[in-house]
Amino acid sequence: MSGSPSAFARVEVRRDRVLLAIGCAVLYGVRLGARDLWNPNEPIYGEAVREMTQLHTWLVPHVNGLPFGEKPILYYWLALLASTLLGGVSELALRVPSAVAGLLTVLGVYELVRPYSGRRHALLSAALCATTFDVWWNARFIQMDILVAVTTLWTLLPLTRILDHEMPRARGWLAAGAVAGVGFLAKGPVTWICPGLAIVVYAAATRRLRDLVRVEILLGALAAVAIAAPWYLLLLAGGHADVVREVLIRQNFQRFSNPWDHVAPFWYYVPYYWADMAPWAIFVPLAWKLAGRDDPRRKLAVLCAVWIVSIVAFFSLSKSKRDPYILPVAPATAILAAEVALAFAGDALSRARRRAFLAMNAAIAAVFIGAGIGVVVKLAPKVPDLLGPARLLAGASVLAGAALAVVLALPRTRRGLIPTAACATATALLFFVVGGWVMPPADAYKSARPICDGVARLAGPDDALASYNFWKWRAEYRYYLGRPIDNLPGIDPLRAAWGGPRRLVLFVESEQLQAARSVIGDRAPVLARGVGSGKTYVFMNR
Repeated sequence: MSGSPSAFARVEVRRDRVLLAIGCAVLYGVRLGARDLWNPNEPIYGEAVREMTQLHTWLVPHVNGLPFGEKPILYYWLALLASTLLGGVSELALRVPSAVAGLLTVLGVYELVRPYSGRRHALLSAALCATTFDVWWNARFIQMDILVAVTTLWTLLPLTRILDHEMPRARGWLAAGAVAGVGFLAKGPVTWICPGLAIVVYAAATRRLRDLVRVEILLGALAAVAIAAPWYLLLLAGGHADVVREVLIRQNFQRFSNPWDHVAPFWYYVPYYWADMAPWAIFVPLAWKLAGRDDPRRKLAVLCAVWIVSIVAFFSLSKSKRDPYILPVAPATAILAAEVALAFAGDALSRARRRAFLAMNAAIAAVFIGAGIGVVVKLAPKVPDLLGPARLLAGASVLAGAALAVVLALPRTRRGLIPTAACATATALLFFVVGGWVMPPADAYKSARPICDGVARLAGPDDALASYNFWKWRAEYRYYLGRPIDNLPGIDPLRAAWGGPRRLVLFVESEQLQAARSVIGDRAPVLARGVGSGKTYVFMNR
């Protein structure tokens, strides 16, 4: 019957999904392409997609005319698809895969939580995940880690259904294997390690390891290999064994054990967890041994706890560390924080925990207000060209903090889910303003487009373009000029090009300027502009 409880519940679930999708579309999608590509990674991935389009290839990404094997192929395929649908390679098309991955992460949280503890917890968990800093940030950037997060979550989802919700094992393992295969095409072995660690530790902690490891696991393995292997096999068949070695061995195992960059101490993620999972990570300790849990909620809490600890511990063992690596724990963080918020709303927290919960919300309000004041006092004087956006950021931050503080100060609103809803709304509004109207003007400092526009006006079609001693994957100048730029890797190549018969337009960055002067002498630059944290000079030999 259309009016049956089950039919009504299905309507509510569909409505929840639509609301979450709309919210994510606004938070992650509004003015997504308004900002230029920023270093270090966005121009590289953007140039790879642009060159794949020019070369009409879908197998091997190229950057600066060279095969680029630092990441597997999935992102590039998704960006090529988005570019086709949106009429060409652009900042918007390049970021669509990240925004969609953010949306799927939020929806995945809803689907995972609902059978454990119902719609209310599922919807709140998804909302908190959507407004977690690292999820929002990576959903608006060209970055592979959001693909790791979404495939980790959606690999775990059917496995939890097998263990806790009586999903047929064959169907569950096939679904998990298929997502894991897609994940392997996104970032390689780590997309198997993250969900594998979480589910194995969870099964062991709940003494059900034998229930997990059954013969149906082979179906999952076959599905994963069937999806992930063909691209690698085609690379080998096409003579690209060097790309396979780079993307599988060097970028994973060698980076883990003997890294060449991003070296950090074991405890690196201890502070970064609280910052990147803000504002919700602060509430996670209150979920420890929370009273009143029934068996499904207890299992969900254990799952989330081991999910966070196992993945953070794994990445802590690596010598190479970057804070986006722990993005896959964001869903578990949001789920535990939402459970605490619901316990507060239901008067199920002890007096000490209630006070701590309100104090934590007050601390978030204070951080918002303090950050806004800090922008005006510290940041604005240093970036006079961005005074307007800085004031907008300051105003949004202070307003968000003040609104939350008012909610916490009034007895009538300091109850139920109102504090959490106010905190989530304040956070979402701040992110919305920053993403849409504060970050784009920062192109003046972060983008190579302005200096490239100047070079385009100066350089003729027959002029040679070159850079001195750049990293071979530097791509922001080539992306915005749309022309090849030869990299001169030392003094001798620079001397030959500078004294050659063609007029040379030369890019030199500040750290290489003194060495370049030994060849170009005291010639004044025709252009000079800050790009990111450094400064770029453009010289012409005649």
